[in-house]
Amino acid sequence: MNQRIDCKRKMKIGGVDQWVSLRSDDAANPIVLFLHGGPGTAQISFSRRPQRRLESFFLVVNWDQRGAGRSYSRNLSSEDMTIDRFVLDAEELIVALLREFSHDRLLLVGHSWGSIIGAKLVAKRPDLVRAYIGIGQVVDMQRGERLSYDFTLSEAERLGDGKALRDLRRIGHPPYGKLGDAGVQRKWLTKFHGATVEGTPVGTLLRNLSVRDTRPLDVVRFIRGAMFSLRCLEDQQNEVNLIRDVPAIDAPVYFCTGRRDYNVPFGLVIEYSAGLRAPSKEIVWFERSGHMPNFEERDTFCDFCISLLNKT
Repeated sequence: MNQRIDCKRKMKIGGVDQWVSLRSDDAANPIVLFLHGGPGTAQISFSRRPQRRLESFFLVVNWDQRGAGRSYSRNLSSEDMTIDRFVLDAEELIVALLREFSHDRLLLVGHSWGSIIGAKLVAKRPDLVRAYIGIGQVVDMQRGERLSYDFTLSEAERLGDGKALRDLRRIGHPPYGKLGDAGVQRKWLTKFHGATVEGTPVGTLLRNLSVRDTRPLDVVRFIRGAMFSLRCLEDQQNEVNLIRDVPAIDAPVYFCTGRRDYNVPFGLVIEYSAGLRAPSKEIVWFERSGHMPNFEERDTFCDFCISLLNKT
């Protein structure tokens, strides 16, 4: 008899209290673990609706990473927030999940910021992962930011948007000394549909907000955690270059890539995939998506994950 599981749980990970959600029609199903984006864009509150179809086939796990969402704490310091620490946290979580549910491997999904953690973890511990899915895969942050700016400026010129041109020329090319300048670029990128094909990233998340999974305090924790995480991790994130640092992954790799993703520009994913050494690798294109195909084309994304059960 199938054993339904639907809970949120506090776990000690890396010596810190962190929260995960677990949902499945059958707790014996294979595990899929999602590493959310951001840094700090905790996903438990936004995951139920877009992932519901997966629950018939997987034990779906979402993790609010240290410093984000339910896992935000005032007791955390910036020294607790390093990419290496997040990779260790993910490894510890995976080992605990596999042990508890009697599996030897799981399907790992990393989105945007989470794709940095995901790629580094799979390169380190391929034995824990049946396949890795990178959504909006980060490759080379510094080049990506320049390409994103160039796209946004070219769209402003093409559309004759004087306000956008003035703003973009004022801040100039990245890197930026102020987060506010990066926010200006992202504002116009969103308007020109380089982040999502329809609507905005924030609007896309809000449409998937689950009241069932969100307490009033969670809203406060989400905002504080997002600001804290970005402040602590932005400089580290900007130094990421997976072409240099993760040239090989000893597991099947799939890059779920929006055809309109200029937030983390898809051209770099093509370049990375071409040079990556892996037993198998594939770019899976989402034609009606930007940076969030798991939300923008959620049924197509779920179908793809389910298809991997036979492949892996």
